[in-house]
Amino acid sequence: MTEKSKNRFWGKTASRGNFDPKQKRVRNRQILKYCLCAFLTVDTLLGVFLVGLIFLHLPYFNLQQVDVVGNQRLSRAEVIEASEMEYGINLLTVDLSAVASRLRRHPWIRTSTVYRRFPGQLIVEIEERTPRAILAAEKLFYVDEQAEFFTRLLPGDPVNFPLFTGIGPEELKTSRSQIQEMIRGGLVLLDNLEKSGCGVDAAEVSQIRLTLDDGMSLHTKTGRIIVIGKGDFEQKMQRYGRLKKFLTQRGEWHNARIINLDFEDRAIVRSSDKALLQG
Repeated sequence: MTEKSKNRFWGKTASRGNFDPKQKRVRNRQILKYCLCAFLTVDTLLGVFLVGLIFLHLPYFNLQQVDVVGNQRLSRAEVIEASEMEYGINLLTVDLSAVASRLRRHPWIRTSTVYRRFPGQLIVEIEERTPRAILAAEKLFYVDEQAEFFTRLLPGDPVNFPLFTGIGPEELKTSRSQIQEMIRGGLVLLDNLEKSGCGVDAAEVSQIRLTLDDGMSLHTKTGRIIVIGKGDFEQKMQRYGRLKKFLTQRGEWHNARIINLDFEDRAIVRSSDKALLQG
């Protein structure tokens, strides 16, 4: 063996001999620590998974009771049917937002909230729509307080509500927002009739006729037609009250059949065949 080879050999051996045993122990402890942490993490996840499976299959959490709050027109059974919930399902698997969404698809339900009450109870809170009027557009539709026509009338449904007429089914499809705005104005007008002191009782109105071009007119049970048009309802009804008082004093009010208030500063009053008053 040459001198150079001996030096390489002994040098390599010396470098190995100089390795610090303390560093080796530290490294081994770190490796052991990482392995232990990994084992505990996997063990914990497995334990949680197993516990979850146990809870999902425990009959203790199965749906046994559904309480419905806020229903007036709808029965409890109708609300439960709309929720598409089945008794016996595990409450932990119920998607509450999906149940609430299904409930809101029912035409009579405006808002809905669903929450759990363990171990086996589901609480359903709903707000029903309140019919405010009826819209006749070939078929009859209930209209709520927000002027939304939300469902058709069925045989036996109450009909003692203000009636809006004059709208065709095609107009209902193409001009829905405009019709809703007109109905909204009509409902406000009916609410303010008695307050305005104009001499028209809302109970006297048999129908409110709507046209997209000309606006609104009131038809009373006595056969009188009050043409109001679009906008300035309060001012026009005050003019109506003054006109009624004037014609009553002249003894001609009972002959007034058509009263057109759709002008800025005047009115036209007609009997069945001639004008009684202009101005």
